[in-house]
Amino acid sequence: MDWSSDGIGFALLGIGTCLTLWFRKRRFDRTNAFGVQRFSNFWSMIAARTKDLVLEGSSILLLCSGVIMLAFNHLDSWGWIVALPVLGFTLFVLIGL
Repeated sequence: MDWSSDGIGFALLGIGTCLTLWFRKRRFDRTNAFGVQRFSNFWSMIAARTKDLVLEGSSILLLCSGVIMLAFNHLDSWGWIVALPVLGFTLFVLIGL
């Protein structure tokens, strides 16, 4: 078992979780009592939603990378549960179905 890759995997999971919480807090801070997001003008809405999209995409990428790294490091115990669908999807993409 390689502890350095476990550390990197947990670090990716931690950073991805922090980005997710930051993205959701930004969205929560913009909502009013009725749950509607409020912006000062159109361009601030575009800028805020673009930043939220980048944060959300980065967090999903980091979370998936961390889970896959941990799964491939622990294939003999629990990792096959995660690695099997990932490998099946990769085979599906390579065959081109």
